Amino acid sequence: YIDDIFMTTNLSFDEINSRLIEVNQQDENIRLTNTISSKVEYLDVLVENDNGQLKTSVYHKLAAEPYILPFSSDHP
Repeated sequence: YIDDIFMTTNLSFDEINSRLIEVNQQDENIRLTNTISSKVEYLDVLVENDNGQLKTSVYHKLAAEPYILPFSSDHP
């Protein structure tokens, strides 16, 4: 998952694609691709849009040590 990201947004499909095109034109060595879905699994977390409600669930492996999922946010 080193090069993977996910985001939630209220932007339309066309707005997301437009912004990705802009970003992909900034550096020819970096290419972003997208997969748009109402749910995404990332690490041990499931994030889904259930009729406008954002829902999350975390899978806990019984044999694994507890840890904090790292995150970053640019939301004010």
